[in-house]
Amino acid sequence: MLRVAANGMNLSYQWQEDDGGGFVDMTSATAMSDTLTVCDSGATAPSSVNYRCVVTDGNANTLASNSATITLDSCLAPVADFTFTFDQADVCFTNTSTNAETVLWNFGNNMTDETNNNTPCVDYGTPWYCDVTIYAYNDFGSDEKTMTIDLVGLEELSSSFDVFPNPTQNIIYIQAGSKIESIRLIDLNGRTMLTNAAPTSKTQINIESLASGVYTMVIASEEGLMYHKVVKQ
Repeated sequence: MLRVAANGMNLSYQWQEDDGGGFVDMTSATAMSDTLTVCDSGATAPSSVNYRCVVTDGNANTLASNSATITLDSCLAPVADFTFTFDQADVCFTNTSTNAETVLWNFGNNMTDETNNNTPCVDYGTPWYCDVTIYAYNDFGSDEKTMTIDLVGLEELSSSFDVFPNPTQNIIYIQAGSKIESIRLIDLNGRTMLTNAAPTSKTQINIESLASGVYTMVIASEEGLMYHKVVKQ
């Protein structure tokens, strides 16, 4: 929703849009008021549209407002998703949902997090099984994603992977007991920063261009998915 603030007598409003060819008058029902509701339902393209309002007073004086840019996916419902890293029974999660304004967590051990936390950590005490659910919300809908986390099996699987050096400033080497299919590096905001398709049991990635911080490495192999915390110095 866009709203223009203007002072004067007998004001009239005309909203305009520019999708790359210049501003043109809009004809929607809200295009003649001080408030414009924009919702491109179902649009997924990353392009954007600029909006502005031309205000006219009773003496026919006109003034155009500053423009505002609305991306075409602004009105899409969220898609819930997350990744995690673990150290025995200590598990840290990263929200990777798209279009989500608010997220809630159910960690499957009678613990929840309702603080809109994108990177919560939980100590389960003993490695075991747990069903973790993230709930994602925005003004246009909601979604949820549940993942069964087998900490016992992951602990056994992790012994077949070697990720080194960690921390590092540039090169990370990955060795596995089976063929590595792909590698993703995800930041704490849930953005995929690097991808590497590597059909081999040994590979390396260069993270020199990334900012210092903590990342989640998701390794897909013939044995399953493995999650590692990587620290870029």
